[in-house]
Amino acid sequence: MKSKEDFKMFVKAHPELISYVKNGEMTWQKFYELYNLYDEDDNAWAPFIKKESINNNDNNINFKNITSMAGFSEIFNMIKNIKPEVIQQNITSIQKFLGFISDFVDSSNKNNTNKQRSIYTPRPTHKMFED
Repeated sequence: MKSKEDFKMFVKAHPELISYVKNGEMTWQKFYELYNLYDEDDNAWAPFIKKESINNNDNNINFKNITSMAGFSEIFNMIKNIKPEVIQQNITSIQKFLGFISDFVDSSNKNNTNKQRSIYTPRPTHKMFED
């Protein structure tokens, strides 16, 4: 884990990061996490750091776009839009279905045991009147 002083030196070397924080596109915490994960020399900084070889108009990507590429924001939005009433209705219908299946299996098992009990076994010829 990198120290805060190393991160501060990195920010001083790249003052364009300050504009992302001022615009509200990123926070210092997110930048620090990126710094801890990817260090200074990774392509993760390419969307944020201006270099001569990078055209910022073509690579104007902020942290929100990075997370949407990974699908995290889509998953978060799906979870955020779930209503508890709908979940409760679905759980209730699943419970009813499972109860129906359970009753069906139980009744078919009872029928099978009744059939086994009702199988006719002929009486031996040497016995009369249940001797």
